[in-house]
Amino acid sequence: MSKRENKVPQSAVGLHGFFRVAIVEGGKVVGDSGYKHNLITSGGLTNFMTYVFAGSASSQLVTLGALGSGTIVASDATILDGSFATTLHKTLSKTFITRAASTDGDTARYLATWVSGTSTAVIANVGLYGAATKGIFCGGTYGSSSVASNQAINLMYDVVFIASTS
Repeated sequence: MSKRENKVPQSAVGLHGFFRVAIVEGGKVVGDSGYKHNLITSGGLTNFMTYVFAGSASSQLVTLGALGSGTIVASDATILDGSFATTLHKTLSKTFITRAASTDGDTARYLATWVSGTSTAVIANVGLYGAATKGIFCGGTYGSSSVASNQAINLMYDVVFIASTS
C-alpha cells in the first residue's frame, strides 16, 4: 500500500461591499461617487452575519440605508459620522443576484432613492443598518457633494459573498 498525504481541505468565505451614490437632476446624473469599496464593521459582522447564521435573538437584518455628511465610518458606530437623524435614513429594496456556479459567489443588492424636495444637504458617507437606532453593518465615504432640493439621490449597495475550497 502506498502512503498518501492526508491534507485537510481548506475553505474560505469572503464578504465584500461596494456602493455607488448618484445625484440626479432632471433625469440626468450630475454627481457620481463611482463604485467604492466599503468597511464591514466588527459589530456588523457579529450582529448581521454570525448571529443570523447562529439563529441568535440578537441578530439583525439590513433594512435601512443612510447618508451622512461625515468623513469617517467608525468601526462600531451606532450612526454614521454626521448622520442626518432620520431625514436621510431610507428603507431599502432588495434584489438577490445569484452568480453562475463557476464564480463561487452571490450578491445581495440594496437600492434606495431619496426623491427631490427632501432638503438641501452635504453628503459624504453612506451605510447599511438594521434600524436607525442600531449598529451599522457596513459603510463608506466618498468625495463630499452638495445636494439641492431639486435633486434626487440614488443609492446602489452590493454585498458580495464569495466561497472557495481547495
